[in-house]
Amino acid sequence: MIHISPYIVAGCGAFSAFLIAFSTVPAKSPMAARLKKLEKIDEKSVAMRYTLIEQIVSKEQHSRVQQRLIEAGWYGVTPIAMTLRGIGALGIGAVACLMSLVLFDGNVLGIVIGAFAALVAWRIPNIMLSRAVKARKESIQRGLPDFLDFLSSTVQAGLALNSALVQAVDATQGALREEISSMLSEIQLGRPRADAFNALADRVNEESTTMMVTAIVQADRLGANLSDVLGELAREIRDRRWSRAEERAAHLPVKMILPMALFMIPSLYLMIFGPVIAKLVTNR
Repeated sequence: MIHISPYIVAGCGAFSAFLIAFSTVPAKSPMAARLKKLEKIDEKSVAMRYTLIEQIVSKEQHSRVQQRLIEAGWYGVTPIAMTLRGIGALGIGAVACLMSLVLFDGNVLGIVIGAFAALVAWRIPNIMLSRAVKARKESIQRGLPDFLDFLSSTVQAGLALNSALVQAVDATQGALREEISSMLSEIQLGRPRADAFNALADRVNEESTTMMVTAIVQADRLGANLSDVLGELAREIRDRRWSRAEERAAHLPVKMILPMALFMIPSLYLMIFGPVIAKLVTNR
């Protein structure tokens, strides 16, 4: 039998809770600090602005975790904070493991349940980050066609692309508004518009946004009719979203097999054969 002191369990739980609470404190984004420093540079030093912007972009792409945090829109969370969350969640899982060992008197079942709880708790921060990335990308996908329609109308009305982007941002909500606003801030700081659009595509890392950026940059470079390009792009993105919805609907019957086998079919058999079995038992 394994004897575990309750003080060890309480200490591990308190330390893990402290790590998780400390990691949730919003930190100032390194990019925001560098942009604030960049705004203090004189307006005439365009070359220095461009050099600092390139340094900002290169430093912000230093790790895969940082890229995923950017895709999720968690600009106030650093990779160190995510590491602390993982350690804290693992500590909570370790507490659950120790409690399982105490409840089951240290047998094999307690060890298995405790190890499984620790593994699940350790993966919770990454699962939450993945869900945030997916939700943000879906939000951008939903808002992109309307944004392109509004942008096409404003360009067709005679506004320049930068002015049209400002007007379209005011009519946009959610994650797409945040990303377009960040792109406009980079353009106002002196970054070339094509590079700002490409940085937007890198941050979002979503198929429809990448297609939009590629089309706008090429149309602007070749001098094509931007209004027609934007209208056609909006229709294409709507068609793609409809195709994805149809594909998901086609996968539903396959995904319903397991729930039906576990819940619906046993219930159906119970409804059909239950009275017969009850009658046979009563007659005997």
